[in-house]
Amino acid sequence: MKKSEKIIAAVLTMALGILLVIMRGNFIGILMTVAGLSLIVLGIADIIHRAVPPAVVKIIVGVFVIVCGWTAVNAVLYIVSAVLLIFGILLLYDKIKRGIRCRTLLNTVFEYAVPALCIAIGLLLLFHKAAIVKTVFICTGVLTLIAGGILLFNALSDD
Repeated sequence: MKKSEKIIAAVLTMALGILLVIMRGNFIGILMTVAGLSLIVLGIADIIHRAVPPAVVKIIVGVFVIVCGWTAVNAVLYIVSAVLLIFGILLLYDKIKRGIRCRTLLNTVFEYAVPALCIAIGLLLLFHKAAIVKTVFICTGVLTLIAGGILLFNALSDD
């Protein structure tokens, strides 16, 4: 990649990070709308090129993504919540069943931290989804911003 392309990629990555932090949950809606419209446009292009069956599928999926996108996202979040709860409960049950004995309190805390975190995150996703989604977007945005900064530093430091 040319130096200018690296700089553009770094700036776009940083812009994505800023958008993720600022827009949080709204970003999913915008992303689904853009994806749906893109599929509809691709379907129309396929109709122009006389590829009707793939065009119909793309248009239907595009409309579904625009209309029912949030329903699919909510379903995925409920599934992830259920999986985290089940996994955390099974881990906790296994640790209790095996009778884990630790020498210090710190070791005991570390031993039971993963099941407790899985259960806590699962419950938060189940009952307080909006806050968790916002937190995930903020963390992802900050990490993307840092990654963009690193890319920009590497692009500017290359000779």
